[in-house]
Amino acid sequence: MRKNKIIIFMLFPLSLLLNFLASKFPYFIETYYTQGINKITVQLLSKISSIFPFSIYEFAIYSVIIISIYYIIYSLYLLFKNKYKFKIHIVNSIINILSIFSITYSLFIILWGLNYNKLPLETILIDKYNKENNKSITKVEYNNEDLIELYKYLVDKTNETRKLVLEDNNNIMKLNSDYKDVIKRAHTGFDNISNIMPNLDGYYGNAKYILSSRLMCYTGITGIYFPFTGEANINKATPDFSIPSTTLHEMAHQRGYASEDEANFIAYLASINHSDVDFIYSGYRLALSHTSNALRNVDFESYKELSRNLSDDVINDIKSNNKFWSKYEGEINDLSDSFNNSYLKANGVKEGTESYGKMVNLLLTYYTLNK
Repeated sequence: MRKNKIIIFMLFPLSLLLNFLASKFPYFIETYYTQGINKITVQLLSKISSIFPFSIYEFAIYSVIIISIYYIIYSLYLLFKNKYKFKIHIVNSIINILSIFSITYSLFIILWGLNYNKLPLETILIDKYNKENNKSITKVEYNNEDLIELYKYLVDKTNETRKLVLEDNNNIMKLNSDYKDVIKRAHTGFDNISNIMPNLDGYYGNAKYILSSRLMCYTGITGIYFPFTGEANINKATPDFSIPSTTLHEMAHQRGYASEDEANFIAYLASINHSDVDFIYSGYRLALSHTSNALRNVDFESYKELSRNLSDDVINDIKSNNKFWSKYEGEINDLSDSFNNSYLKANGVKEGTESYGKMVNLLLTYYTLNK
């Protein structure tokens, strides 16, 4: 038993070492892990988990909560009834918790976590451009003027597609169907860009919606990928415009795009190349939101001037979205954001949640290369 514990504890430092070594060989990870081993593994996991009609991730979260409550009650019982057994219980609990953590982290790294060390998507875009155009550029240059042009373009496309979507009784954008059908239709977006971006093809299980989505809103989370089952999980309680792009975002994680900015960019491309207008509008709204934040930070006057061109319908959607999320602001949301920030930094994303803004860099790179 002691020998087994030692082996389990060793998994953690070995996984850290593996992750460190992987960070030194991004081309190798991209070719043999992301597009090779991991692709096969995730497809298998997602197909197995798709047998269950509910989210295994959600079930696991509630199981952990129930077990934790039971553990606290039992610990308090021992504390007052038998302090000797309580001490033994605490020691064994610490060992067991550390063992579970070591196994969980190791599985995370092996099943999906190494994707954080894959080739950056910006490099992939440049390499693809060089190959197709017989060029040898290493970096794409852009400036504030390019950012202004990008925002102007996104304002026009968002206005244009907003005219085509359905509306509810409050003149707010609504989906062409319910969220269940959105999940079924999402694959079309990836099918349409599989010839543009790598590793988007394959047979994966559909994304799943979270039953307790209203509670999830208090964390500010719109979706989450669960690497242990290959499940892309969606918060179905969010405003309609965000559900299509969120679904594609989590599906991008499923396909090995680990960083948030890359998953956002893939979701954008898949959305605007979808055959259904609710997906297209969702994609442009996603890019518009990130680009507006970037432009506002570097050139507020240009941001203010160009934003006046947004249609009344788009502005109504934005106000409705802000009103929706204002109901869920609080300490839980802040705690969730802090945890997410720590998680990203622990996996080599130095900017933490600020990396979400890097999606704009990918947009600028993409449109500069594909004018």
